[in-house]
Amino acid sequence: MDYKSAWLIIAKANLHVGNENVANYGLIDKAVQRDAITNLPCINSSSLKGALNEYATVCLSKSLTADQRVSIFGVDKGDKNKSTQKGNTSFFDAEILALPRPSETNLYELASCDAVLERFCSRLNTFGLNLTVEELKDIMAQHCGRNVSVYVAEDFHRFCDDLELPIIARNCLENGESKNLWYEQVLPRETVFGTLMLAKNDDLAKVLDGKIVQIGANATIGYGFCKLVKIANNEEE
Repeated sequence: MDYKSAWLIIAKANLHVGNENVANYGLIDKAVQRDAITNLPCINSSSLKGALNEYATVCLSKSLTADQRVSIFGVDKGDKNKSTQKGNTSFFDAEILALPRPSETNLYELASCDAVLERFCSRLNTFGLNLTVEELKDIMAQHCGRNVSVYVAEDFHRFCDDLELPIIARNCLENGESKNLWYEQVLPRETVFGTLMLAKNDDLAKVLDGKIVQIGANATIGYGFCKLVKIANNEEE
């Protein structure tokens, strides 16, 4: 891949990217996706790619030609009029970098931990994107409007566990009568993720930077609207 780019994904509304592969027998009926190693919230690459493909199809038709979109994402599985074609872009899981928390001195704080930030920077460094933890903190402060509050890993894990993340009751009504009550876990607005894309060129990156993309479920009730910010690419070296 010739073009490498690192991104922040900043939730501007509550976010629910559901984990459909896990059965939940407790209070939470619909949990968020989690990293298999750290058990921290994440956005799986397939979910991210699907959301970006949808956004490119609906909102970027004037910026990307149909052939460019197919080149980036590949041929849609449902399109029987075209032969199979693999996309030229690799999308990675989005890792949680910071979580908004109540603060005694401000409206809220942006909580993170060095282990999480170091893991993300190490991933970028593996692909030749050199970004230090301090540089990442400064970039996050710039785009999120507040400094990052650093906690130990144990505390950050606790902030992200099922007992701490918001759980919202959802209901389906028929003629005013409850037919289906369920509980859905969300990540609150201002949650920050980091991700990486490897591509043949910068066709997607140059039209995606700064855009608001809907990711995950419940778009009709305002969930999942996230700002994508490019924070590094290999052309800057």
